[in-house]
Amino acid sequence: MKNIDDIAKLAGVSKSTVSRYLNDGSVSMKTKEKLDKIIQEHDYQPNQFAQSLRAHRTNMIGAIIPRMNSFAVDETIKGVKTICDKQNYRLLLNYTNLNSDLELDALETFYRSKVDGIIFMATDITDKHLEVIHKINVPVIIVGQTHEQLHCIVHDDYQAGYLVGDTLGKQGYKDIQFFGVTETDTAVGIYRKQGFIDGLKVHGIEPSISITSFNYQEAKPDVASVLQKYPHFDAIVGATDSIALAVHKYNSEHHMSKYIVGFGGDPVTKIVSPSIHTVRYAFDYAGEVAMEKLNQLIQHKDVEKQITIEIDHSFKN
Repeated sequence: MKNIDDIAKLAGVSKSTVSRYLNDGSVSMKTKEKLDKIIQEHDYQPNQFAQSLRAHRTNMIGAIIPRMNSFAVDETIKGVKTICDKQNYRLLLNYTNLNSDLELDALETFYRSKVDGIIFMATDITDKHLEVIHKINVPVIIVGQTHEQLHCIVHDDYQAGYLVGDTLGKQGYKDIQFFGVTETDTAVGIYRKQGFIDGLKVHGIEPSISITSFNYQEAKPDVASVLQKYPHFDAIVGATDSIALAVHKYNSEHHMSKYIVGFGGDPVTKIVSPSIHTVRYAFDYAGEVAMEKLNQLIQHKDVEKQITIEIDHSFKN
């Protein structure tokens, strides 16, 4: 199918009826259900159809979030919401639990909901993600990951990792354990880890590296397994504050005193004792920038492909 005529013929209705349906006009429930089914079955999303859907602004923004109870997600969405309120947008959230299929479904769902734009906190950008993003023809801003074909807001993860590695080397730590995440997450699993390795390399130090989960509960057994086998590390680094907190939990239960570092600036790292050193990320500011740039895309303005948010160049206790 290439135009609205095709939909009308399959449904046995007039083009004007299809046009009213596409633009939220008055059609009978029976006709609406028939058109819904035809469009879904034929995955009907050429440019003309997309333009019809975009004929009227809804002032709704969709945000796809990977985790709940996450300081990074909470702060980013807080920044997004600040700009949404200023620009008179309503914000809709879709939680995906780090599931790629649910992310794809969320993109499609927001498209069908006729949002004006989408904030996507992605963990990995696959070819399937690209296919769907290009197909739905809705402005999308990726937050936290980078891809050359997409508009992205990223944190300087390599520099953050380098800062930690270099600081530990300068402070004289030699036996260092790093708990990272899989490289499917490019920002944390690759850039942050590589920066850390390079920062230590300047001081002739090679860390021990293990892979675990973003999730605090899932990270705890991985941390315990490693530290039970080798409890003599003098510094332990978690690729996120959640992982660092899992390390802190193990150390507290086993009466160990280690120098622990995390990434993110989660306030919880300040209230545990001893406190966890952490690199602060400007998540709220990233959310504000993402929404400002998304609003520009919605207005068909030119926006740079990638914007990098600097990190705080000091540890916070």
